[in-house]
Amino acid sequence: MAQYRKTGSTGQRFGGAAWLQPGMAFAIFSCVFLFASPAWADGSDGSHLLVRLQPHTDIQKLVSDFDTTSDGYVDGMNIYSLSVPNGVDESVFEKNLLADTRVLYVESNDTVGSQGVDGTQIHFAFDRTPKPGTYLTQSAYQQVNVGTTHTLSTGVGITVAILDTGVNSSHTALTGHLGVGYNAIHSSLPPDDIPDGLTNDTVGHGTMIAGLVALLAPDANIMPIRVLDGDGSGTTLSVVAGIHYAVQHGAQVINMSFGGTNPSQALTDALNEAQQAGVVLVAAAGNDGVNAAQYPAAMSNVIAVASVEKDDIKSNYSNFGSYVAVVAPGTHIRSTFSTGGYATSTGTSFSAPFVSIEAVLILSTQPYMPAEAVAYWICSTSHTVDSVNQSYQNLLGAGLIDIQQGVIGGAGSGGDYWGGGFGG
Repeated sequence: MAQYRKTGSTGQRFGGAAWLQPGMAFAIFSCVFLFASPAWADGSDGSHLLVRLQPHTDIQKLVSDFDTTSDGYVDGMNIYSLSVPNGVDESVFEKNLLADTRVLYVESNDTVGSQGVDGTQIHFAFDRTPKPGTYLTQSAYQQVNVGTTHTLSTGVGITVAILDTGVNSSHTALTGHLGVGYNAIHSSLPPDDIPDGLTNDTVGHGTMIAGLVALLAPDANIMPIRVLDGDGSGTTLSVVAGIHYAVQHGAQVINMSFGGTNPSQALTDALNEAQQAGVVLVAAAGNDGVNAAQYPAAMSNVIAVASVEKDDIKSNYSNFGSYVAVVAPGTHIRSTFSTGGYATSTGTSFSAPFVSIEAVLILSTQPYMPAEAVAYWICSTSHTVDSVNQSYQNLLGAGLIDIQQGVIGGAGSGGDYWGGGFGG
């Protein structure tokens, strides 16, 4: 798979389609996830494995043959979670599954989570009030140059999926902005942003992401997809199911403000499916303050977003590295909260939606633009921050996004932008 990398002035091919005109710089990137130790969403001890089966495999027969049970699956991808049978060593169970010709691969159903700052989960207890405060006017909007973008684009016609803790659909500021969503943890329940964990310290996370999108892309359709519980905890399976649902139900942009340290074949498959469908994928780079790959942000087809402060200096907590595509503000971002009021929080989780918003606004002017072209405009109109980040040269991607310039560039590119036409 082609890697997102910034190159020189010669146009290159991405995914087999020539979409850059000669002389255009190719600036794209990849993204990051945060996975923890293997576990199932119900808090068990990791006694579940993910398997992807050959097409047309009889899952009931396979379950019977291995004396196991299936406690979750991704409809349409032949991916199942199988419990390790009592008395059977997990490594032996995995080896036996891999030896079966019906099985394509086996991996742990790892835990994924919302990204904390300085090794701890972000708590939303501070600055929580019923009034919007700076939500409508905070400096982050000027920093990413929203400017007069809304005279060109408001996001109409574009669906953005927010994979997170869910969204409070009754929040007055979100009324009219939310479409049909999905709960990938409990499919029979709505994708609400509710306390259903042990600590519940990330309740409100998804609602805050949605609030930024609703304000800055007011005519976009927000698709809330719950892949994390109130503790900010989900699994590879819930994330893969969420991505697959978003793709199958018409999302053109997917925002992923969470991650993990372990790569996953199932996740790779889901992201590849999204890429092939032309979806723009955006993820937070992580909050450990290190140069280390995280997933999905470090995946080659994902736009990884790091955080900078008001002076464009890299936030202390923000990850960095060659996988980072661009940066956006992430500190003290104020938005809608799950209680119906507003709150302020910090992290690359809140940098990522600014990039998703820019993608939505660009697509609203050019709805058939390939995802790679959207990424190009986001990167090529960003402003380098290397001069004020001497210790992070070439590790903060193309720099600080410029939403207005990205939208102007995308809107003015016309049908000739990608040469032979979208789809190659």
